Amino acid sequence: MKKDSERQQFEKAFQDRIGRSPAEFIQQKLANGTEPKTIQYQYEMMAAEIARQNSCATPPFSLYASLKKKAYHKLVRDRIPEIIEASGKTCTWETLSDEEYLQLLDEKLNEELAEYQESKSLEELADLLEVMGAVVAARGWTWDELTALRKEKRRQRGGFAKKILLKEVFSVSAVHPQNAGKPWSKAEESLLLQEFRRGMDIPGLAQHHGRTEKAIRKRLELLGEIEACNE
Repeated sequence: MKKDSERQQFEKAFQDRIGRSPAEFIQQKLANGTEPKTIQYQYEMMAAEIARQNSCATPPFSLYASLKKKAYHKLVRDRIPEIIEASGKTCTWETLSDEEYLQLLDEKLNEELAEYQESKSLEELADLLEVMGAVVAARGWTWDELTALRKEKRRQRGGFAKKILLKEVFSVSAVHPQNAGKPWSKAEESLLLQEFRRGMDIPGLAQHHGRTEKAIRKRLELLGEIEACNE
């Protein structure tokens, strides 16, 4: 109960300070195209200050949003980090040493060869240009077709000259309350009215019922407890 009351205290202070709940703040940042790691940093800085000023614990970012991380350790084309960033995600990468670059080139060669063995496609042969000469002739393709495809892929995604090692890709999605969108029962409406009339605030009601603050306000409007407002 103490954790719940501290969270309610924090969320009320956050609402008063920022004008939005933590979840609404994160959702707006996402809608504006802010990078996930930047959103997390901004939330944590503001949350720490608000919690300190109100003598309560700081709820973790993960309580309101899910930051997903997928780990990689592979050589990728030069434009892959740029393409990832353009998709709204962020990533970490580093430039390889010559020795590491050669080692991962060998791994890339094995990877692309395995993909060719699975697909037998012209596109995979483009990634194995230096080793596929005999296969091109045997399958009835031409060097012109293969070279054109290689050049197009290089234009779109880059080559491997920058020695980029993709390490992690981050994305973020808002966490939705467990009862969001579910129908209201008469029993739940009755409990909502009792709690509201006893003085429980909207953030507290939203947490207790597992619904968004917007849904709580709308239900109270429909039940005639508060006046409707245009958002």
